[in-house]
Amino acid sequence: MKERRCKTAQCLRDARGFTLVELILTIAILAIVTIPILSYFTDAAKHNARSRQKQNATVLAQEVLENFKHSAYNLDDPNVVCSADPNWTVAAPQSSDGSYSLTQNKTVDKNSFKVTAKITPVDKVNDAAVSAAPASSAAPASVSKDYEKFVIGTMDTSKDLMSSDHGQTLVAASFAFNNKYTAACAANGVTPEPAGTPDPVTGVTPAKIDANYFKNRLNCEIIVSAKKDTSKPGYDVISVKYRYTYNKGGEAYPEGIDANTVYEDVVASSSIKVDKLENIYLFYNPLNVNDKITMTTDDDYQLQNNAGDLNMFIIAQNSVPASTSDSDLPTGYSKRPGSYKLPINGAGSGFENKIKCVYTNLSRTAAMTELDETSTIGGKVQTGPDGNYTLVHSEKINRVADITVTVDSKDGSTQKIVEVTGSKTQD
Repeated sequence: MKERRCKTAQCLRDARGFTLVELILTIAILAIVTIPILSYFTDAAKHNARSRQKQNATVLAQEVLENFKHSAYNLDDPNVVCSADPNWTVAAPQSSDGSYSLTQNKTVDKNSFKVTAKITPVDKVNDAAVSAAPASSAAPASVSKDYEKFVIGTMDTSKDLMSSDHGQTLVAASFAFNNKYTAACAANGVTPEPAGTPDPVTGVTPAKIDANYFKNRLNCEIIVSAKKDTSKPGYDVISVKYRYTYNKGGEAYPEGIDANTVYEDVVASSSIKVDKLENIYLFYNPLNVNDKITMTTDDDYQLQNNAGDLNMFIIAQNSVPASTSDSDLPTGYSKRPGSYKLPINGAGSGFENKIKCVYTNLSRTAAMTELDETSTIGGKVQTGPDGNYTLVHSEKINRVADITVTVDSKDGSTQKIVEVTGSKTQD
């Protein structure tokens, strides 16, 4: 009987199912196990969605940029752009600098985007105002900036070489000479020249010899060279090297310094396919009347294959002609010596016949001629309608339109998902 009652109780429990406590415990255990798993999959889905959104936005931005860069029309006028592609609308009209913004909505793979394109057309380097400016003492700062923007911005590194020096090499050379001087003084038991100590015989107070002393007394030779690229057959290595020597004038050489003391620094070098070199741009800081440019080649034949198809641009930075009035002197600029006359020596080199034209912003007026035209290369310098030297290329230089494409979410919830920049070369 007892056994029968136990079996009956077990049957009753089985028929009744789980108790409330058992059910709660089961739910709690399931929650502990499943919630992290569900959270992981939810986060992964969100991350994947964001990744897809950014990927789609990046592809879209790059596509828009490439469409602008390869468009058959110029980007000067927003109405022309909107007429050519009605999907665009003007978001911001043209400002005083010619820039404007366009916008359109795009959907990519179920992602809705707002695309904004800011376009800034840049004037030609050979517009009348800029053409006259290199000869003007009143606005050389803007000209230098504009010239880098217009010309260097469209440079092709496969056929052009640019070297630019903003004073770093001169500073390095000055310290190198001073270090050599102080080391020689220490080695030879000589006291370095101090400031404010008059010579006991002449009574003249010599200048303190330090890096700044050498900085004002170094001659600069810019050496443009070409030689075979031994590691790359069919190519030439074109390089620009700055070579500094001490200009003692009528004084004695400082301790440890003589005519053979040299500091050299290669500021630009490029391997360019034979016969493809078209332009050499030399941005330099005029130092003194002994500045000079030297052109050398190790292999004349390679450069002479196509004679007369190379242009050289010589851009004097941070300086103006000696005739510039103090009121017209831009901040940070200095006057070149009144007797400044830059020679270009390339006799016997492949450059002598290779160079077709030389362009420069040095001055050529009735009062002065700042480039020596007596050499073969110097005689190829170009002048403008006013007879002054010019940086304006005889072949029309293209303009540039700067482009910035920004992609946001259409609803505005995510700003600047991606932004890309580029430029279009215009007619």
